[in-house]
Amino acid sequence: MLSETEVFRGPWLRRCGGAPRPTLRLICLPYAGAGASMFGEWRLPGDLEAEIWAVQPPGREQRWSEPPIRRADLLAEHIAQAVRPLLDVPCAVFGHSMGALLAFEVCRRLRRSGGPQPVRLIVSGHRAPHLPPWRPEASTLTDEGLLARLDEMAGPSVTVLRDRALLLAMAPLIRADLEVCERYVYLDEPPLDLPLTCLAATDDPEVRLDEMVAWRHHTTRECGVRPFTGGHLFLRDRIGAVLEHVAEDLAA
Repeated sequence: MLSETEVFRGPWLRRCGGAPRPTLRLICLPYAGAGASMFGEWRLPGDLEAEIWAVQPPGREQRWSEPPIRRADLLAEHIAQAVRPLLDVPCAVFGHSMGALLAFEVCRRLRRSGGPQPVRLIVSGHRAPHLPPWRPEASTLTDEGLLARLDEMAGPSVTVLRDRALLLAMAPLIRADLEVCERYVYLDEPPLDLPLTCLAATDDPEVRLDEMVAWRHHTTRECGVRPFTGGHLFLRDRIGAVLEHVAEDLAA
């Protein structure tokens, strides 16, 4: 059992709050350039008796001095090992953009291990993993090109970082994370046997709605799509609505 006061569990996991004796856990994976703190204010209704944990990949926040990992398979393996102890109660896994891709691969690795598996996968802002990319690579752009692409991703958001100097300072990490997605190689496996929820922005310049619907090929159970607006990073400005939908699905 985990300590009620535990905040960090090794370098990979940070507890964001919730019930001291949870009957359900939500494990959250961040998007490119972001860290575990993006989930620091996330809360779920008390009647769910849920606890929220966030994944902290290297290269950011308290792990800023570590080199980022540029391969999805290596990241997913590290994360799967880190979250196994959390599976002593039912767990759902959530990921946005890069985090969605990694969440999918983590679920597949946990299945291969033969131990407890997540009870639900919630993916947001990333095309179904078997589909080829259609957008030009962003990790190889010039600094000016990368800033323009990031601004396009941010869309109408009022909370996304737009400070030029800070973004340039973060550019190596952002490029490394973008490379995780751009170099990802999908390997065919049977679909997961868990319910799947897709959160999708209808005005996302990076992911088409039909590419989100295509996640249905990766589950033997129901797969619902919840539409939003707000660009690729709608998650930042729609936290209340996102958590409402997440709570509904977890309650189910």
